[in-house]
Amino acid sequence: LPRIACFHGGGSTASIFTVQSEQLIKLLSNTFQFVFFDAPFTRDAGPGVLPIFTYDKYGPYRTWFSRSPDGTERPDGRGEDGRGEGGVERALRLIAEEGGEGEWVGLMGFSQGTRVVGGILADQMRRREMGVPRAEGELDFRFGILCMGAAAPMVSDLMHASLSEEDLITIPTLHLHGTKDVNYENGKKQLKAYYDQSTATVWDIAYHHAMPWYRADVLKFVEMIRKLY
Repeated sequence: LPRIACFHGGGSTASIFTVQSEQLIKLLSNTFQFVFFDAPFTRDAGPGVLPIFTYDKYGPYRTWFSRSPDGTERPDGRGEDGRGEGGVERALRLIAEEGGEGEWVGLMGFSQGTRVVGGILADQMRRREMGVPRAEGELDFRFGILCMGAAAPMVSDLMHASLSEEDLITIPTLHLHGTKDVNYENGKKQLKAYYDQSTATVWDIAYHHAMPWYRADVLKFVEMIRKLY
């Protein structure tokens, strides 16, 4: 089955995001495999993680972005010293090293994880635009699912080196925004600033900061995901 790479929110983990996506995974089990990845840095619990996902069982909580000692976030997902592998490059390596069967076709992120999704999609588009030859085994994602996201996509090394930051992401995306979510307005800003409206599908749902859990909502979400593929 084709695979979707999944990126959890800030102050969460792959196992927490798996639990949050349980119904989705079940309902799409004949269509996709969902594979969940852990972020490299640790931090305190993110919104909605406690009290359900205790540290004893689910910790340490993780984040895709590090901060410098003065609290400034590094947009490229590197460690606070700015050395080593970039965040987008790391995420792509994790996917490539996963092994297993099934073509990688999509990306799904929750909250901060949507920034990893955006970073990978933007990087992929830029490679195509620049005519960078496709390496053997290079991934080609067909869609992204962004749940309760906000803020800018993670900046890949290729994006950092190229000047036209204004290019909108045209790879098809599905954006889930919670109308009761503190991220709601910033989610709209994320959508408008970085995604082409003609290829983005948006669903505003009367939720706080959470994945769909009511059965009817999950079923609708499933249908929307099927339409992407």
